[in-house]
Amino acid sequence: MEKIVIGIDVSKDKLDYSIYNGSSHSKGYIENEIRTIQLFLRAQKTQKDLHVVMEATGTYHLKLVSCLQGRGINFSVVNPLIIKRYSESKMLRAKTDSVDARLISIYGYEQNPALFKPRSKHQVKLISLLKAIEDLVQNKNSIENRLEALSQTPDDVKIIKNTFKQVIRILEQKIAKLEQEALEISITYYKDAFNRLLSIKSVGEKTALVILAFFGCFEEFELSKQVVSYIGSNPTPRESGRSVFGRGRISKKGNAYLRKQLFMTSLSAIQHNRACRELYHRLRTNGKEHKVARIAAMNKLVRQIFAVMKYQRDYDPNYQFYA
Repeated sequence: MEKIVIGIDVSKDKLDYSIYNGSSHSKGYIENEIRTIQLFLRAQKTQKDLHVVMEATGTYHLKLVSCLQGRGINFSVVNPLIIKRYSESKMLRAKTDSVDARLISIYGYEQNPALFKPRSKHQVKLISLLKAIEDLVQNKNSIENRLEALSQTPDDVKIIKNTFKQVIRILEQKIAKLEQEALEISITYYKDAFNRLLSIKSVGEKTALVILAFFGCFEEFELSKQVVSYIGSNPTPRESGRSVFGRGRISKKGNAYLRKQLFMTSLSAIQHNRACRELYHRLRTNGKEHKVARIAAMNKLVRQIFAVMKYQRDYDPNYQFYA
């Protein structure tokens, strides 16, 4: 039976694919829409030994995952850091979507990555709740900004102001209700892990919920740097020999929602978490910009969270050598 691997490079609007049988590639792209994905997969179903491989991209790959599960096709969702390391081992430098898809298909063919394990139904619900909360908070902030703008106008807009205030109160009630639902899920099904997370200095209920929803106890990760890469906060220095062509940046090739939430948590970390605070001030003393030092502190916090959850350790503020 001929083995076929389809490597897919996922972006917001399209899926670049490379169909590989061990000797030749067939490449193309389709729209990242349910209908077009289903049509594409229907055409591939004649292949008996079929394995689809993609990188984790936050949310952009979820439509593809849903369609693959619906058709019972074997597939893997690979940490971007693994693909990056594989690319480096192959000494590949070109960087385009079609090249990425080709590389992913070769990786899948040669390495046979583990098949995707879906999140638990409780994690899926937590993610939905957290995303809904974020949407409602954004709406609330938008209306509050509009209300503030109205307060600066001399016109009589009392009826509009009162309407906006009522909407804000309703949104606050709905946000509180969703937050309570998420909290109850965590306490009911993940009580020990939830309390372990809360023991880490600067990790509050919101951050703990985010970690449980997206990572569980990090069963799918072996190293903390894989988690950092998944989030997209790993540094990507831009250097060659003695020449520096630009300032290093974080990759941002990861889960933007996680990156945003943990970056907000990092502000508390550099104030209350000793290891993160000391790292932040050391980097600032050495001339690093605030944001660079803050991201480094954020990654330090991620390593602490990883160690505490992965190895079920008690949090020790004096322990400096997390995995």
